[in-house]
Amino acid sequence: MQSNNKPFPRRQAGMTLIGWLLVFIFIAFSALIAMRLVPVYLNAQAVGSILQAVENDRQYSAADRARVLDTIRKRLQINDIDAVERDDIVFEQVTGGLQVTIEYEDRVKLVGNLDAVARFRKTALIPR
Repeated sequence: MQSNNKPFPRRQAGMTLIGWLLVFIFIAFSALIAMRLVPVYLNAQAVGSILQAVENDRQYSAADRARVLDTIRKRLQINDIDAVERDDIVFEQVTGGLQVTIEYEDRVKLVGNLDAVARFRKTALIPR
């Protein structure tokens, strides 16, 4: 009668505890970075949608810069976007109308003394 027992392999297969720990640390750090950076990009998307809404709204085609600026600042405040300062909003008169550019950077703390900085530039053309 033959035995179905296979001999033990010479090497053990699989990850060690240190290997699993390194994988866990990598996943945790990636999740931390994602949790910190996703709101920054969501705010950037909100800034773009604010500019697009102002661009598509016909009531601003005859509006002056102060009215457009006031509308943009109110919408930024409603969306709780603090990264955009007054100096980040630039108006330029072009042939097609009034071009509004918001160029800003958002800084978030990652770990300890490490920060992440993201720079954004959004532009809209308000036709005249």
